[in-house]
Amino acid sequence: MQVHDLTLMLSLWIASLTGATLLFVISKMTQTITGTRVWSLAMLLLSFAYLSQLSMQSLDVQWRVLTFNTFLILGHSAWLIGTWQFVERTPSKQKIAWLIVPVLLISWLTATVFPERELRITLIGIWLIAVRCHYAWVLYKHARQDRNEFLAARIAIGIVCLEVFFSIMYTLQGALGNLPQIGEAFNWVAGYTWVAALLGILAGAPILLLLSAGRFVKALEFAANHDLLTGLLNRRGLARQLNELLPLSKRKCDSLTVMMIDLDHFKRVNDLYGHQSGDRAIVCIADVLKAHFRRADLLARWGGEEFCLVLFDMQPDMAATCANKLQNAFAQQSLQLGLGDTPLTISIGIACSREISQQGFETTQNQADSALYDAKHAGRNCVKVASMALSLLEETP
Repeated sequence: MQVHDLTLMLSLWIASLTGATLLFVISKMTQTITGTRVWSLAMLLLSFAYLSQLSMQSLDVQWRVLTFNTFLILGHSAWLIGTWQFVERTPSKQKIAWLIVPVLLISWLTATVFPERELRITLIGIWLIAVRCHYAWVLYKHARQDRNEFLAARIAIGIVCLEVFFSIMYTLQGALGNLPQIGEAFNWVAGYTWVAALLGILAGAPILLLLSAGRFVKALEFAANHDLLTGLLNRRGLARQLNELLPLSKRKCDSLTVMMIDLDHFKRVNDLYGHQSGDRAIVCIADVLKAHFRRADLLARWGGEEFCLVLFDMQPDMAATCANKLQNAFAQQSLQLGLGDTPLTISIGIACSREISQQGFETTQNQADSALYDAKHAGRNCVKVASMALSLLEETP
């Protein structure tokens, strides 16, 4: 084998094996981030492809080519499948079969039954170009969770464009019959194509690591600030949002309204129908809240079956009207949970203040909580507005 080919194949094997190891390690750390483990498998399959060129020189060319192409096709397929999974668009089994089976069949037929090297290189080359282009398109379209992720995706796309360029040159040379077998003689088109592939692995593996780590950090941040059952803010997330929004809202808003909501007889729901049904009821409340309030409002699961809403520029009478509509909507929606013929109910306490600050929120939240306590003692399934909040709003500025 020419020293050029040996060096490039050895470098590709080491780089892909190292990349597979690193991606596998981070996949163990970021088990909630789909795609990383499949990327690791893709690197491992590519390393087998390059290893076959190093270790199978004594075998017939036909079997060496067949082994190389098989692992090359499987590796690039896994790379694209991992990317689909990473952007949360996992392909169906049928789609995966259409991606892999036809080109594998072509590779096997043109290597054994109807040996036609130029046709094989052309068809596999076109397939590789299409797969790489689709990989770049998926990253460009969907890897946009933040600026850093999109920057990493654009760098990966640039490297893929370089690989695509040399793949086109390689395919054209192969179609014309100008490419020698690997190991017979060195060809500059093939050499630059392998160098581009090496660059893709050397730069691609760290980029994939950055993308996976970035998604992992985002997932941790979301879990720290949100309730995982409902997707609403938790108390920590609400406090963080308020710290960011209150200084800005103080200049633009006249009032701060807090609405505390509690599911009536939640323990009885759990005892009669089980905790899964109780969770479904909690999710039902969250869905109703999302559907009936503005995007600027802050919705949080305060704890257990209790929710906290922070509303800006909403008078107590308007808040009470919204609360009544919310009760009716939840009662209707709860009938679809299959927990009996009687709808579930919620109690709501409301308080309002003109002091738009962290201290103002805490005071208003305590008032709303007291109003909720009054609603519970008034027989549940009712709305109570804190009287202090009414007097504050009725004052002239």
